Amino acid sequence: MDIKLFYNNQQSIKLSYEIVESFRKQNFYIATSELTKLLGNLDTVAGYIFSQEDYKSLADELQLILPALLDAQDNCDYVLQADIIEGDLLHLLQKLQIAFQERDLVQVPDFFEQNMSSLKEYDFGLYKLLNKENLIEEKNSLLSDKFTLSLAINGQPTAQTFVNGQSFYLHSSVNPEREASLLADSLKQAEDYMVFGMELGYHVMELLNRHQSARVHVFESNIYLLHMAFTYIDWTTYIANGRMRVVYNDDLKQLVSELSGRFAEMKNAELLVHYPAIKMIEDAQTRQLLEDFFVTTSSMREQGGLLDSNFEVISKLNLPECGELKDIFKDKAVVIVGAGPSVDLQLTSIKKCRDKITVFATGHITRKLVNEGIIPDAVIITDPQPLMYKQIDGVNLKNIPMILLSTASSSVIDYYNGPIYVAYQSGYIHAEIKAKEIGATLFETGSSVTTTALDIALRFGARKIIFVGVDLAYTGGYSHASGEGRRIENTDGLRQVRSNTGGMVYTSKNLDIYRKWIERRLEGVRDTEVYNTGDGAEIKGTVWVKDFMSLRL
Repeated sequence: MDIKLFYNNQQSIKLSYEIVESFRKQNFYIATSELTKLLGNLDTVAGYIFSQEDYKSLADELQLILPALLDAQDNCDYVLQADIIEGDLLHLLQKLQIAFQERDLVQVPDFFEQNMSSLKEYDFGLYKLLNKENLIEEKNSLLSDKFTLSLAINGQPTAQTFVNGQSFYLHSSVNPEREASLLADSLKQAEDYMVFGMELGYHVMELLNRHQSARVHVFESNIYLLHMAFTYIDWTTYIANGRMRVVYNDDLKQLVSELSGRFAEMKNAELLVHYPAIKMIEDAQTRQLLEDFFVTTSSMREQGGLLDSNFEVISKLNLPECGELKDIFKDKAVVIVGAGPSVDLQLTSIKKCRDKITVFATGHITRKLVNEGIIPDAVIITDPQPLMYKQIDGVNLKNIPMILLSTASSSVIDYYNGPIYVAYQSGYIHAEIKAKEIGATLFETGSSVTTTALDIALRFGARKIIFVGVDLAYTGGYSHASGEGRRIENTDGLRQVRSNTGGMVYTSKNLDIYRKWIERRLEGVRDTEVYNTGDGAEIKGTVWVKDFMSLRL
């Protein structure tokens, strides 16, 4: 087989994805132009497979697909063209690529010498690092021991590794280039991209190709992976024009510190943490630290559109800012009520001490409190998801103020029958600008409703803060208070942390991140006593009490 056929078919697979996407987005000119290229490629491939007896079944499939595709093209049926390419042709091209790989020796590209020549001229430090005589021998040994190199279905090199008792791929085993494209879709346009984890580099190359004037800074701690990346991908253009810079340090903590420092200094930058790079970290503590970081940044990115749309709606209403509610909290014993499993054990205490405390309820627990005859002094909702109105729909809170984060679900506004006040948060540029305009306090959110409530209570001068239902763990095997959650049957992927009663309790990554945030927030707090209740996760900086009625309120 002519090797050109293999790369021809590889290009056809790439074109197929691009054509389908363009048709779906109604970019018909681009789609039809690329379809012309694809059909030209198919002519070349068809000529080969029709001449080979052992490709007969694939040839038969192509004979069925091509007429249908051409007929849809003649009828300008863009929907059907996309369907045929996505549902039929793409699968055929992938099967053909597998057949090419199985029956012929496909040559894996080797760009190492070209890349080294370019590095020698433009990045001599990295050149010296990668060009050590013993590195190639060590890399080859590592490939057989820790990494397995293979070809993805589309014919591009990919790699698999075995770390921490798990085997996993560093890039897609089907189409690494396509995977990288989808990953890059999640990032906004920026002047600089900070990438943690090089691996083979498909995601880095996608950013460079997509954003022609941007710089990409790659932070990597594994010298062998860098060697592999500079072997299988041609980086010469980007080395020469200075748009790609690699920062190498085998000390992960130093590397992360440098990444954080540089990112903080940049005015227009996006951060990409490549998750396989985290999974490869063998030290559990360091891996968990980066997992926390990954979860937080990913959550912010995923919810970006919701935050913007909610903020726009809420801003137009010119609602008062929550600083007007400061007197509810100042010098008071504030009970922050979450929806954790232990809340049921404290309901009696809340009722008995009701006239001595300020009840600050999260949206999730508000209905249960009202049903128990406990009317909160204030309610808070911070989640941007559209269905958050269900937390308060039908609950009579006519005279009870709600604090709504500036990016929280705007759906709440139509269903809440009490007064609404807005809290503006730091870290969200539109809220920061608005707060500056009106002279409002900025709050730290910690990415959850409970952490936001804590920051508000502290900034408004609470004398005591008591956590109720802030388990930050699956106490007793439940996710939330009775009637509000579910039983946790499967503990795979959960973490174990120390509980208030001295044992261990399961928690999720997100809940554990909130716990750590609270601990950091409480560092240095001297004027407010903070207590925790229940059998959930131990929170450093709080004093645990079995029943807060024992406190002088």
